[in-house]
Order: sequence, then C-alpha cells, then structure tokens
Amino acid sequence: MFIPPSRLTFWRFVLSLSAGLPFLSVWQLLGLANRLGIDVPSRPSWIGFLAGLSLMGLIPLLLLPVTGSRYRERLLTLLEFPERAPRPIRLLSVPILILALIGYTLVFMHPFIREIFGGEGWFRFLIFWLFNLIGLCALKSIHRPINWFIAFLAVALGQGIFHLFMVNLSGITDYPFARGWSETSRYYYPSLFLSEKIYGQSFPLPILHPTLHLLLVPPYLFNAPLWAHRFWQAAIRLVLVGAIVPLMLKRLSIEERGTRWLVALWMFLYLFMGPLYFHLAVPVILMLLGFSSQNERRTWIVLIVASLWCGWSRVNWYPVPGMIAAVLYLLETPYMGKGFWRYLLKPALWFLTGTLIAFASQRFYILISGVPDSAFFYTSFSSDLLWYRLLPNASFFLGILPGAVLASFPIWIVMYRTLRADRIGWHPLRLIFLLAALLVLFLGGLVVSLKIGGGADLHNLDAYFVLLLIVSAYLVFARYRREEGNLPAPTALPWAFVILLIAMPLWSQMRFNAGFVTYDETRTQKVLTELQKRVDQVSAQGGEILFITQRHLISMGMLQNVTLVPEYEREDLMEMAMGNNTKYLTQFRKDMEAQRFALIVVDPLNFNIMTSRRSFAEENNVWVRRVMKHILCNYRLDTLFPEDEIALYVPQQGERQCP
Repeated sequence: MFIPPSRLTFWRFVLSLSAGLPFLSVWQLLGLANRLGIDVPSRPSWIGFLAGLSLMGLIPLLLLPVTGSRYRERLLTLLEFPERAPRPIRLLSVPILILALIGYTLVFMHPFIREIFGGEGWFRFLIFWLFNLIGLCALKSIHRPINWFIAFLAVALGQGIFHLFMVNLSGITDYPFARGWSETSRYYYPSLFLSEKIYGQSFPLPILHPTLHLLLVPPYLFNAPLWAHRFWQAAIRLVLVGAIVPLMLKRLSIEERGTRWLVALWMFLYLFMGPLYFHLAVPVILMLLGFSSQNERRTWIVLIVASLWCGWSRVNWYPVPGMIAAVLYLLETPYMGKGFWRYLLKPALWFLTGTLIAFASQRFYILISGVPDSAFFYTSFSSDLLWYRLLPNASFFLGILPGAVLASFPIWIVMYRTLRADRIGWHPLRLIFLLAALLVLFLGGLVVSLKIGGGADLHNLDAYFVLLLIVSAYLVFARYRREEGNLPAPTALPWAFVILLIAMPLWSQMRFNAGFVTYDETRTQKVLTELQKRVDQVSAQGGEILFITQRHLISMGMLQNVTLVPEYEREDLMEMAMGNNTKYLTQFRKDMEAQRFALIVVDPLNFNIMTSRRSFAEENNVWVRRVMKHILCNYRLDTLFPEDEIALYVPQQGERQCP
C-alpha cells in the first residue's frame, strides 16, 4: 500500500538523520548546561559527553558524500551487513531486538536521566533514533527478506506501542494518596453510582463525564484496593480504545499480513494521539461494529444505543454517532442519480435522530441524577473562551491550531492525493458532505479546546480525529464505492508520506515519561494514621469534615467513621468556578463564612494570581478568586503534609484575616 524508497534513498535518509540529530542534541544540551549554571569547559564529563555526540554525528556526515561517489556500492554493502550476519550473531538478534524496542522507555525511566534530560526534545529523539537503528539491524538479521524500510517502520511503531503501554501501566501503585489534579476524582465519582452500598445513603450522581465514571465502577463491586482501581483504569483505557483498531481493519479488509500489522500499530498510536478518552470509544465501537448499508434495522439499533451513551458523556459528542453513520453511508453508497433528497434522507435522519436521542438521554440522566439544579450540567456554555490558546502558549507549546494542523495535515495530503487519482469516482455531493462533516467537527473541537480548562492537548478534537481516520482509511485502502458501484483500485503512498503519517502519533507518545512510583510506606502510614486521628477527634465533637480532595480515602475505606459531605468536590468546584455559576459559588461562600465545616482536607492553598504567560494561569486565577479566597478568609492552615500535598484547615478564631 506504499512505495518504499530506493536502496540509495533509504540509506541517505538514515545517514542524514544520524548526522543531524547528534549536532542538534549538542546545541540543545549546551543550552541546558547554561540554564543549570554548568561551566562546560571546566567539566570533563560534559566535554567528553558532548565530544562523543559530535563524533557520533560527524561519522555519518562524512559518509553522506560517499553515497554519490564510485565507492557507493561498497558503503551500502557495509551498511547492510545484517543481511549477511553469521548464525551466532543472528541468534543474538532476538534479545537485541527486544532491547531496542524497550530501550528508549528504560532509559527515560531512570530518575536521573528523566530529571536532567527528560525535557530535551532533540536528545530524546536521538535516543529513540539510535534504538531504532539497533532494532532495524536486529530485525533484518532475524528476517532477511523483509524490506529495510518496512523493518524501520515496524521497529519505530513497536517502540511507540511499548512506550504507550508503559506510560499507562507505570501509574499502577498502592500509594494511598492522589497523584495529580484529577486522579482522586476519577476514583471517587464512580462510588456515587453505588452510594447506598458504600456510604449507607444515596447521593447525587456525577455531573462531569458520567459514562467515564460508570465504566470505572467495577472495582467497587469487589471492594478492591486502590492499586486495582488504577489497574482497571489503565486496562480499560487500552482495551476500549484498542478495540477500535480490529473493527477498522475488518472494514478495510487489508489482505497483506505485514501491512495489516503496521496499519494496526499506527492506528493504535493515532487514537492515543489526542488522546481519545476511553468512554468515548464506546460509541465509535458500536457504530463500526453495527453499521450496515444493507441492514437498516441493525444500523438504527446501534445508532440509538450509541446516541444514548453519548448523551451521558459529553455535549459535543451528541451528533457523533449520527455523523459516523452518515459518513459511512457516503463512503459506501454511490449517488447513482438517486436525486438530492432521496440520497440524503437516510444520513440526515440518522444525524438528526441521533442528536435528539443524545439530548433526551442527557435530560433523563439529569432527572435521575439527584443533582438539584440542571444548570450545573451546562457550565461549559458560560465559561470563557481563551482565543490566545489557538497559537503557541504556556499551557500548550504547540498551540491548538498548529498542533491540530501538524496532526492532521499529512492525512489531508494523502486524502487529496487519493481523491485526485480517482476524480471520476465521486459525485460532488458526496465529497461536499464528507468535507462538511470533518470541518464541523474540526471547528467544534477548536471551540471546545479554547474553553477555559482546555487547550493543554488535542483531546477535545477527538471526534474530528476519529472521523478523519475513518474517511482517510476508506480512501487509502480503496474501500469506498465509486459511482458505478465498484470498489476502486488501491493507490500506493510514497514512502515520505508514510513518514509524515507516523511522525505525530509517535511524538505524541514518546514525549511522555514512564516511571514506577516509589514512596516511604512507613511515613505514608503515619500520615494516614494522623488523618484518621483528626477525623475521629472532629467526629467525636459532632463537626462536619469537608474533603475537597482525597475523597477516595473515604470511598475505599482507608479512612473510617467519616460522614461524606457530597458538596464541593474539587472538580465540581473548579467547573463551577470556570463557568462562574453564581448560585453554586454563592452557597459555597456562605458555607465558608458560616464556618460550616470543622475541618477541611484539601491541597495546600497558595494565594497567587498568575499572568497569562504562566501555564493554566486563567484556571489558577478563577480558582484563587472564586474558591480559594473564601476558604482562606475563614479558615487557617493547621497541619501540612507537604510530601503528599495534603493540608488540613480549621476555622479561624477572632477577627478573620484574608490574603
């Protein structure tokens, strides 16, 4: 399905990158040394390191001109030595290949390397490239008939897949406290679906992402420990998002085994590029599994189920099942002179009906949720748009628009090339509506990304990326119906296009670090014991305790004898602050002024207004002004556990002091 480079072109490509990356790394590391205050000329270790990198780049740089000389064949033969490797070396190639696939991840799992060099992009790329060359030689030695370029792709994608798995799985730990801003919410909100079983009384259901938290309920059915909850979240993310891949491959009917595996690896990385949240994979799975141009009944069933799910998921996903159905119809059903309305009636009905079902589904959820005010579900409509985040900024160095373009432009180029090769196979009406569907989801994703609280990555463009994958895959692998009703002949992609296609999905994973969590169990247990002691003291005096964070300690029974206060969980508070929900925030302010709670458990509160040059400055500022200020004006810090980012606040006495 693609045209590999010629032998000479491939090795010039390899030598060029092998020459450029070391010098780019040296340049970047000199900047790092300057930031760290290191005087390189006086540090032999740094001189040796940088000199070694320079030599590493100099050798392939000197070999590049040879590829244009009369000694070219000798050089290429030398570079292709793995094809002639003797049996003992071939036997060693299997462990070498395994090392190459996991080496990049292992290098940056080392705490020292991760801390010092983890932020240096060119150096990271160099390490990835070196392991890819090692793996390339090992794979070619093991399986000599494989094309060099295909082997190169297989090792690169294999490295990416292993790294993705390790990034997800390395967060599995029995460390008892929350890791990161929203982790405690991910494990607390699912408990609300079983509140009578867990807390002994019924509480309102989650406001944010109900289906996500519904999928995280199962560990609560078995009173599982925290590490099992973390494992379940990582596993279900990999399984549900990954399930899209075989369904796509089934629709594409790729016959060649090697191509099928390469495409599967690429699709898996692509779906995590945004990333696609795992609860939003469910409607995609349903539509790919059940849509049929010939079986309308089955299509309607999966459309209804997927739309019901989307209604409980996200507002901007209301129309997605209907759009997927419409796009698959446009791809698989030729116009063939049916007439405008006759041709578009079914996709229009799917789109409108699916959207209305999703809307009704959310209204039903609001009705049964027990949440007192339906406006709490629509705070995103009143939150601010931060237009500057379209371009590079402190919260996302690429910026939403350049990032989206980098991620999707290679696919658009491939689509354009395919469409141009088969211009007579398409009625303009089909193309117009395909492009319109992609444009609507692209613009919608941009708007959602610009809402305060978004814009740190491309995940709000997930629906656009999913639809783009479907359309482009049908075009590239020739699974669409031409106007006469036949499938077209596949067109092969030039190798440079393939490099562009894999670049962004690979980079989106390799920039993260994997690292297993270690902690002092004795110290942590002392913190838990102290928390239990404080809880018991307040409960004995009949006082209420507000856990703004760390609520999973209650839901999983790590703290006993705590009466849960369902209001004012951190994600809810933040959502209401960003949406400026005055009713909710006014009640919160009144409760703080009345010192309703005898003890508040929250992250350490540092009153600090940031400028827009700082990452997530606007989010910090609304939190400080609309939430934190009301706490600090009425409560004081009593106990701090800095290693675990836990602080205990108690009511101020006498004249109250505000920051």
